[in-house]
Amino acid sequence: METFTTTGTLSGNSSTYLTDFRISSGTTAAPHTVSFSNPITFTQSTSKQIMQNKVAVFKVTRDEDDKITKTEFIKELWVETKNGQSVDFQVARDKDLADYEMSDLSIRTIYSITF
Repeated sequence: METFTTTGTLSGNSSTYLTDFRISSGTTAAPHTVSFSNPITFTQSTSKQIMQNKVAVFKVTRDEDDKITKTEFIKELWVETKNGQSVDFQVARDKDLADYEMSDLSIRTIYSITF
């Protein structure tokens, strides 16, 4: 594991992000999973990882201003991701969700286990 420090502000409501980031030498690294330990210092993990992710899927209704006006719980499930794959992509493959438009769904990760 390598540790890098940034002078910018990092924010979000999740502790794991798939992102590009700039190393102090000015070169851009390829996308990797980055785990934030606080708003300033973060750790990059470049090893191959398998993750099991418990997710909840909701159908959302939006108004003309694109604000959410209603939510409906659809399903809770576990999906496996490898090497930074998208959780959304894995959920979209679920046959029970085939009748829904993905743009109408909100997918929230509840819990992740890394192997």
